[in-house]
Amino acid sequence: MKPLSRLIAGIALGVSALTAMPSWADSFPSKPIKVIVPFAAGGQGDVMARLIIKTIEEKQLLSQPIAVINVPGGGGTIGVRQAHKADADGHTLLYLHQTLMTTELQGKLKFDYRAFTPVAETNNTCLVTATGSESGIDSADSWIAQAKADPKKIKDATLLGSAAHFTTAMISKAADMQVGLVNVGGGSDRIASLLGNHTQTAVLVAAPIAANPGLKGLIYYGEERNPQLPQTPTAKELGYDVISCLNNVWWAPGNTPTEAVSVLQNAFAAALEDPELIAAIEQKGDTAKLVVGDALDARLADIYARLKAAAADL
Repeated sequence: MKPLSRLIAGIALGVSALTAMPSWADSFPSKPIKVIVPFAAGGQGDVMARLIIKTIEEKQLLSQPIAVINVPGGGGTIGVRQAHKADADGHTLLYLHQTLMTTELQGKLKFDYRAFTPVAETNNTCLVTATGSESGIDSADSWIAQAKADPKKIKDATLLGSAAHFTTAMISKAADMQVGLVNVGGGSDRIASLLGNHTQTAVLVAAPIAANPGLKGLIYYGEERNPQLPQTPTAKELGYDVISCLNNVWWAPGNTPTEAVSVLQNAFAAALEDPELIAAIEQKGDTAKLVVGDALDARLADIYARLKAAAADL
């Protein structure tokens, strides 16, 4: 065969091989997907991740199984670091909310959320400042007035460094007031502190407040009122530009190929079309909502800017 003929034959063979190669949609995932939840099993994040994964697997929306790996410790930072070091091939994901940002803003991580590729937000719940029925506080105005009249006398049960702590910092700055902080712990500990009248306020999610007659919402930090707490005004209604939620995002290591991200996004989108999954998410107190692409990037940038501003006042 003449050299030119061999060259043409080689090109034809190469084109044929490329044409025969499977598309990303066919070849990804090529092995089981690992989802790191950086907290112990049984928590809200763990439960939500498993609900969504169950639907993906039942509907066979991906060609490989998905396993949740619980990596508790370090306030979530151990699992975050593990995900950060994983191969950027789409086969390792991190499922986490604002804790990814708050831990970095406190200096506990050497990289920020932009070291990851945000795949999709699938569910969220916004936070509430609540009080107990015996606190002597009957409204947001009452709470703010008391806190201004006697700075730091009103005690807020919190978990230092958490989204709850950041939320209290944001509303305190916006309302120009000072509250005393008591480092109580997680949500169940904060509820117990309110019910025992050891503290007067705490930042919680809406579901336990709605379910407990001994608790009352004072300020809701979503864009609109929460249907579970229809009598609780939003911060914006009261004149305070404070938004504070737990936006649960599926993150991939930075530089994960866009083709893999697209396949994963399609799976999440299809899962969130299932009315049973939506009902299960909402029954647990979250809102099911898919946010991807530029909209997710803008959302995350706004969240980070608000948290960064609050970090300076912690």
